[in-house]
Amino acid sequence: MIEINDSRLATVLRFKQYQEKKVHEELVQLLRTKEQEQAVLLELNDKRETAMTDAVRTSKARVTELQTSRAFLRTLSREIQQKEKKVGDIQLQENDKREELVEKTQSKQMVDNLEQRRQAEMRKDLDRREQRLIDVLAQRVRLEF
Repeated sequence: MIEINDSRLATVLRFKQYQEKKVHEELVQLLRTKEQEQAVLLELNDKRETAMTDAVRTSKARVTELQTSRAFLRTLSREIQQKEKKVGDIQLQENDKREELVEKTQSKQMVDNLEQRRQAEMRKDLDRREQRLIDVLAQRVRLEF
Protein backbone atom coordinates (compact mmCIF):
# COMPACT_ATOMS: atom_id res chain seq x y z
CA MET A 1 0.00 0.00 0.00
CA ILE A 2 2.84 2.42 0.80
CA GLU A 3 4.51 1.83 -2.58
CA ILE A 4 1.26 2.53 -4.44
CA ASN A 5 0.96 5.87 -2.66
CA ASP A 6 4.63 6.59 -3.33
CA SER A 7 4.28 6.02 -7.05
CA ARG A 8 1.01 7.96 -7.26
CA LEU A 9 2.42 11.01 -5.53
CA ALA A 10 5.62 10.80 -7.54
CA THR A 11 3.62 10.49 -10.75
CA VAL A 12 1.41 13.43 -9.83
CA LEU A 13 4.47 15.48 -8.91
CA ARG A 14 6.19 14.66 -12.22
CA PHE A 15 3.01 15.58 -14.10
CA LYS A 16 2.74 18.89 -12.24
CA GLN A 17 6.40 19.64 -13.01
CA TYR A 18 5.78 18.84 -16.68
CA GLN A 19 2.77 21.17 -16.78
CA GLU A 20 4.73 23.94 -15.11
CA LYS A 21 7.64 23.52 -17.54
CA LYS A 22 5.31 23.51 -20.55
CA VAL A 23 3.53 26.72 -19.47
CA HIS A 24 6.90 28.35 -18.74
CA GLU A 25 8.13 27.49 -22.25
CA GLU A 26 4.93 28.89 -23.76
CA LEU A 27 5.41 32.10 -21.78
CA VAL A 28 9.01 32.41 -22.96
CA GLN A 29 7.85 31.94 -26.56
CA LEU A 30 5.21 34.64 -26.12
CA LEU A 31 7.84 36.99 -24.73
CA ARG A 32 10.08 36.36 -27.74
CA THR A 33 7.20 36.95 -30.14
CA LYS A 34 6.23 40.15 -28.35
CA GLU A 35 9.81 41.38 -28.48
CA GLN A 36 9.98 40.71 -32.23
CA GLU A 37 6.67 42.45 -32.86
CA GLN A 38 7.76 45.45 -30.79
CA ALA A 39 10.97 45.68 -32.83
CA VAL A 40 8.95 45.70 -36.06
CA LEU A 41 6.61 48.31 -34.56
CA LEU A 42 9.56 50.50 -33.62
CA GLU A 43 10.95 50.17 -37.13
CA LEU A 44 7.58 51.12 -38.65
CA ASN A 45 7.33 54.16 -36.38
CA ASP A 46 10.82 55.23 -37.44
CA LYS A 47 9.88 54.85 -41.11
CA ARG A 48 6.75 56.94 -40.58
CA GLU A 49 8.70 59.66 -38.77
CA THR A 50 11.28 59.74 -41.57
CA ALA A 51 8.58 59.88 -44.24
CA MET A 52 6.74 62.68 -42.44
CA THR A 53 9.97 64.65 -42.04
CA ASP A 54 10.79 64.18 -45.72
CA ALA A 55 7.27 65.26 -46.72
CA VAL A 56 7.54 68.45 -44.70
CA ARG A 57 10.99 69.32 -46.12
CA THR A 58 9.96 69.10 -49.74
CA SER A 59 7.83 72.18 -50.19
CA LYS A 60 8.03 72.17 -53.98
CA ALA A 61 6.94 68.57 -54.47
CA ARG A 62 4.78 67.51 -57.35
CA VAL A 63 1.20 66.53 -56.76
CA THR A 64 1.91 62.90 -57.62
CA GLU A 65 4.80 62.79 -55.17
CA LEU A 66 2.58 64.25 -52.45
CA GLN A 67 -0.15 61.73 -53.20
CA THR A 68 2.36 58.90 -53.13
CA SER A 69 3.82 60.14 -49.89
CA ARG A 70 0.36 60.48 -48.33
CA ALA A 71 -0.62 56.96 -49.42
CA PHE A 72 2.63 55.60 -48.03
CA LEU A 73 1.99 57.34 -44.70
CA ARG A 74 -1.56 55.94 -44.55
CA THR A 75 -0.28 52.45 -45.25
CA LEU A 76 2.37 52.81 -42.57
CA SER A 77 -0.20 54.09 -40.10
CA ARG A 78 -2.44 51.08 -40.77
CA GLU A 79 0.48 48.70 -40.36
CA ILE A 80 1.41 50.42 -37.10
CA GLN A 81 -2.16 50.10 -35.81
CA GLN A 82 -2.19 46.41 -36.72
CA LYS A 83 1.15 45.82 -34.99
CA GLU A 84 0.01 47.73 -31.91
CA LYS A 85 -3.11 45.56 -31.77
CA LYS A 86 -1.02 42.43 -32.21
CA VAL A 87 1.38 43.49 -29.44
CA GLY A 88 -1.63 44.24 -27.20
CA ASP A 89 -3.10 40.79 -27.91
CA ILE A 90 0.24 39.16 -27.13
CA GLN A 91 0.41 41.15 -23.88
CA LEU A 92 -3.01 39.79 -22.88
CA GLN A 93 -1.87 36.25 -23.70
CA GLU A 94 1.30 36.85 -21.71
CA ASN A 95 -0.70 37.98 -18.68
CA ASP A 96 -2.89 34.87 -18.94
CA LYS A 97 0.18 32.62 -19.21
CA ARG A 98 1.75 34.29 -16.18
CA GLU A 99 -1.40 33.60 -14.17
CA GLU A 100 -1.48 30.03 -15.43
CA LEU A 101 2.19 29.58 -14.53
CA VAL A 102 1.54 30.84 -11.00
CA GLU A 103 -1.36 28.38 -10.66
CA LYS A 104 0.73 25.48 -11.97
CA THR A 105 3.61 26.37 -9.67
CA GLN A 106 1.30 26.57 -6.67
CA SER A 107 -0.31 23.27 -7.59
CA LYS A 108 3.08 21.59 -7.93
CA GLN A 109 4.21 23.10 -4.63
CA MET A 110 1.08 21.77 -2.93
CA VAL A 111 1.80 18.22 -4.12
CA ASP A 112 5.44 18.62 -3.13
CA ASN A 113 4.39 19.75 0.35
CA LEU A 114 2.08 16.75 0.64
CA GLU A 115 4.96 14.49 -0.33
CA GLN A 116 7.23 16.09 2.26
CA ARG A 117 4.58 15.72 4.97
CA ARG A 118 4.03 12.10 4.00
CA GLN A 119 7.77 11.46 4.16
CA ALA A 120 7.97 13.14 7.58
CA GLU A 121 5.03 11.06 8.80
CA MET A 122 6.70 7.88 7.55
CA ARG A 123 9.92 8.85 9.37
CA LYS A 124 7.97 9.46 12.58
CA ASP A 125 6.24 6.11 12.19
CA LEU A 126 9.56 4.34 11.65
CA ASP A 127 11.05 6.15 14.66
CA ARG A 128 8.08 5.03 16.81
CA ARG A 129 8.43 1.43 15.64
CA GLU A 130 12.14 1.51 16.34
CA GLN A 131 11.51 2.94 19.81
CA ARG A 132 8.92 0.22 20.51
CA LEU A 133 11.43 -2.44 19.51
CA ILE A 134 14.05 -0.87 21.76
CA ASP A 135 11.51 -0.75 24.63
CA VAL A 136 10.53 -4.40 24.10
CA LEU A 137 14.17 -5.45 24.01
CA ALA A 138 14.90 -3.42 27.15
CA GLN A 139 11.99 -5.12 28.98
CA ARG A 140 13.23 -8.54 27.94
CA VAL A 141 16.70 -7.73 29.19
CA ARG A 142 15.25 -6.60 32.56
CA LEU A 143 13.09 -9.68 32.86
CA GLU A 144 16.04 -11.96 32.17
CA PHE A 145 18.04 -10.43 35.02
